[in-house]
Amino acid sequence: MESRVPMLLAQWQLDPGWLPAIAALLVGIVGCVILLRGRSGLRGTTLLAPWGWCFLAWVALFGSEVVIGTLHGLQIPVNDEQWRYLAAMTLFCPQLSQIGAKRSQTLLWQLVVVLFWVVLSLPVWRAWFSAGTGHMNPGPVWGTFLAVLILAGVLNNGPTRFGCTALCLASAQVLMTYTYLPGTSLDLTSSGVLASMVMLVVGMMMVLLGWPTRPETMRAEDRAWIDFRDSYGGFWAARVMYRVNESAVRFDWGLWLGWNGFSQVEIVGSHPEYQDEVRHALVSCLRRLLGDFVDQQWLDARLPRPTQQKKGLEDLEA
Repeated sequence: MESRVPMLLAQWQLDPGWLPAIAALLVGIVGCVILLRGRSGLRGTTLLAPWGWCFLAWVALFGSEVVIGTLHGLQIPVNDEQWRYLAAMTLFCPQLSQIGAKRSQTLLWQLVVVLFWVVLSLPVWRAWFSAGTGHMNPGPVWGTFLAVLILAGVLNNGPTRFGCTALCLASAQVLMTYTYLPGTSLDLTSSGVLASMVMLVVGMMMVLLGWPTRPETMRAEDRAWIDFRDSYGGFWAARVMYRVNESAVRFDWGLWLGWNGFSQVEIVGSHPEYQDEVRHALVSCLRRLLGDFVDQQWLDARLPRPTQQKKGLEDLEA
């Protein structure tokens, strides 16, 4: 029953026209305000590019519906399906941009995102070049590919603190693409587009409000890790986790980084100086790894700055 809810919402009949155009414009303005206010929280990170794609996708989504409704109100012919499809494909771009949000590659990666959108839009290009004006039918293989992309986005950001936002995005993607997903044959309506926009606004509002909140009483290294994990998703979190645990084993720190933070797995020494060396090495390792994604100000707000060089870190730094 729950799997049918998005389809039932999308099939609530609301013909394109002035009313849907005005509604889309109002919801679009609210979303723009939320996105612009949330941009300040990304300062010092490589997530400004994914934020830019989020803003572009949002403008494309509500802008296309405003144009479609206006043209219908003026009784000017327009192919609703093709323009909505192009807007829907932009919803996948922020997730791919997030995967490439590493300082050494972030600029070049945006070209990959553009090409990715061009490829996803192939059904529209094919219809345009063949002078097609009817219903697009990319086929079950293409629909399965879109379903895999939606699932990949949920798997990447679902396990983080903003998992509810990831589910809102996935629901919006389903609403905008369910016509082409396997086992479906219903047409997308204006009500479906508005429902997807409302879901996205709810998801963006949760991120802006920082809900659900994280515990304030935690160690500095745990806070840095949780903030990074929630911002960059499971793909980069798994990479950093592997590198940290590899160093922990190599240098006998007696610590292990799990999904929810650091834990001690063995007693490697009780002398305060030894414990200080381990913590210093851990902080240095984190600052070096996270430095590929965030600037020094972001790190200083969460991790203490190393004050002296500890013996045994030369290989790690190299």
